[in-house]
Amino acid sequence: MNYNIIVIISTIICAIISLLISYYFVLFFLSEESSFFKIAQLILTIVSMTTFYAPIKHIIMKYMKIEEERGKDD
Repeated sequence: MNYNIIVIISTIICAIISLLISYYFVLFFLSEESSFFKIAQLILTIVSMTTFYAPIKHIIMKYMKIEEERGKDD
């Protein structure tokens, strides 16, 4: 499997996890009618995407035994 496909798969998995976490976590503190609901959900989604992306990509790469592509100067 290609490294680019691993990146796409890990991005999709991370986006789904981040969407669920942000929705239910913000719903716990704010109601959906609140004007800050979407803003808080967006901020929490960005934070969780940046937190979960690298570990998920690393696990998938380790499971599929794919090395990261390196340029000629590396």
